[in-house]
Amino acid sequence: MCDEWRLAPFRAAHIQALHLTGQARAVLGRLGDLDALAHQYEAAGPAWTLFAGGQALVSGGAVRFWPGVGECWCWLSELARQHPVVVARRARRVVENLRLIHGFSRLQAHVRADDETAQCFAAFLGLQREGTCPGFGPDQSTHYIYGRFWGWKA
Repeated sequence: MCDEWRLAPFRAAHIQALHLTGQARAVLGRLGDLDALAHQYEAAGPAWTLFAGGQALVSGGAVRFWPGVGECWCWLSELARQHPVVVARRARRVVENLRLIHGFSRLQAHVRADDETAQCFAAFLGLQREGTCPGFGPDQSTHYIYGRFWGWKA
């Protein structure tokens, strides 16, 4: 078990420290240069990297579409599987902070239909399955859209 957990603002350079899962590397590779993609995600909205003992475990955040609405993203390292409870709990806190601190009223995520673990993760974060998106993935895989909406204050 790791004694030192640190959540740091995401920087594009973190992509070099993440040992992405094989599936993540294959899918993200279809989107072009990973370094360029990481720079786009850094600029697109609030995001963080979780470190354990100096090792990057997971990066994630939300791409802001317009005020109050964003798309969640998450890049897992192979090491994240060794700490699923810590990763899941920290991610749930990040989602709550996206609402409370960053002003999101709706968050959504696209999750591969053939990835039951990712679907459970989205549900753990409080997102609900809203629909099916055939051919959505960069590899034309079917995804489910998960979302969560916090009503406007009166």
